[in-house]
Amino acid sequence: MNSEYSLIHAKRARKKGKGRKHQQAFHPYSHPQGKGQSDFSFDTIHGMKLKETQYVVPSSAERKARRAEFQGSNGKEGVRSKFLKMLANDHKQELKDRLGMSDAEIARMAEGKSVNGYNVHHKLPIHGGGKNEFSNFIITPLYPHDQWHHDVLDKQIEGMVEGSRRTVLLPWSDEMIYDPKTFGFTKENQPVQPNYTSKVNPANYPKIYKPEHITDAAARKRELNRFAPSPSKGAQKAPQRKKLIASIMRDCR
Repeated sequence: MNSEYSLIHAKRARKKGKGRKHQQAFHPYSHPQGKGQSDFSFDTIHGMKLKETQYVVPSSAERKARRAEFQGSNGKEGVRSKFLKMLANDHKQELKDRLGMSDAEIARMAEGKSVNGYNVHHKLPIHGGGKNEFSNFIITPLYPHDQWHHDVLDKQIEGMVEGSRRTVLLPWSDEMIYDPKTFGFTKENQPVQPNYTSKVNPANYPKIYKPEHITDAAARKRELNRFAPSPSKGAQKAPQRKKLIASIMRDCR
């Protein structure tokens, strides 16, 4: 995988000690050998249909500028903040119905702030020429988000550098809010099994991405609390899984 892309889509930190033993029990990523990009056993992953797309790596300066535009810089509000405000103001009920968000979480979004457990995902990444437009964003739980990147896209863009151009199968949806009802793999609208072993370990993510995770508000709250970033200065000593959510504050995917 391109080193700069790895920096943008940082691998989740792994726990030491007991956590390391747990990680060893998780099967590593594998992909059908000798197969091309079109050989996925599915055409849709967690509501995102695989769409043939031109992936073009912009210059380093352009990528840096787009990341700053997304995050905000020099006192200027970022596009991510504007997107979160728009969702909170115009799609409040949908955030509640689909993601089970509380009034407090939506109020946080109305201030342009990220909500623990969720990511504003660039459907076409900045690294591949994606722009900071609302139509290119979807708010999503972290687990499906990382599968879209690491299980589908990473292998297709391996080795790409500035100026590279390649046709890829990009997970895409016109939706701006993830729907837990779409979790799973389908082909021609029928459930299928993926033809690879995922390298994204579900044990490292809050369980907030399936319908049953949303219907039980108390369980959802407990799950998010398990992964909440520590407000104390000693956060670096907290379990690594609690650092997982904090990373989305600086994420620019």
